[in-house]
Amino acid sequence: MRANYHTHCLYCDGAASAADMARAARAAGYSALGFSSHAPLPFPTEWNMPSDRLGAYVAEIRGLAARYANEDPPLDILLGLEIDWLEGTRTPGDAIFDQHGLDYRIGSVHFVRLPGAELCTVDCPAAEFAGLFERSGRDGRAIWREYYRDVAALIESGGFDILGHFDVVRKNNADGRYFDEDSPEYLAAAMEAASLLRGRDIVVEINVGAMNRGALDSPYPSLPILRELRRLDVPITFSADAHAPEHFGRHLDAARVLAREAGYAGIVVLDRPGPGGTRAWREVGIDET
Repeated sequence: MRANYHTHCLYCDGAASAADMARAARAAGYSALGFSSHAPLPFPTEWNMPSDRLGAYVAEIRGLAARYANEDPPLDILLGLEIDWLEGTRTPGDAIFDQHGLDYRIGSVHFVRLPGAELCTVDCPAAEFAGLFERSGRDGRAIWREYYRDVAALIESGGFDILGHFDVVRKNNADGRYFDEDSPEYLAAAMEAASLLRGRDIVVEINVGAMNRGALDSPYPSLPILRELRRLDVPITFSADAHAPEHFGRHLDAARVLAREAGYAGIVVLDRPGPGGTRAWREVGIDET
């Protein structure tokens, strides 16, 4: 079974309509497709959905779900959002999203606040990250420290089902150009955040989005972090973080290899609604994906 719960479309920063993304996912052999456009924030960005588009988004995804439920074979389409954690501004559990009957929520950290600097994104284009590095006093440690502090706060705040791209802070750090991902200090910060996932009903995605867009040659999270998540019995799922139709099905081998190296034998997927309309996570073997 192929399932993807991290999908963007034209309602945010995706490159194709929701209908085109659904067609591509079905052609790539997916049985379940969750849409997770970037949820609105109280201020405008180039990638988050505007607040006045949220109703149309919900209606379109629900319409696609009804249509594809009657196809042979059916494609189970789910309604989700990727919601930022931003201190004092937004959390994934905010009640403003309750009215939309979401099937799931992805909680993610994209923004950090550096001392004396404006709000910045860690997964920005490479040239912007270079500017962020300069504003940090050329100290990459200041960036990842703030990032993992916020990931820890996100986990503790709860209100979401899937943790998005655990270590996206390394997106622009190919070849260790800004900081050492193998340093004990860096790994300690990542592991401290990971430890908060023990016993919580939160799934971590193996996310190949940076591979799809040519930024990295490996998925999120890195192998040391994923091994720690396995030790903590944190469930995982595979994620294309798809922003374009051609992203479906790519780099799944890399996700499978990484999962096996970390000691996982299976991933979890969301079952179709049972009695009462509720969904639950179900484990499937890695080879079944």
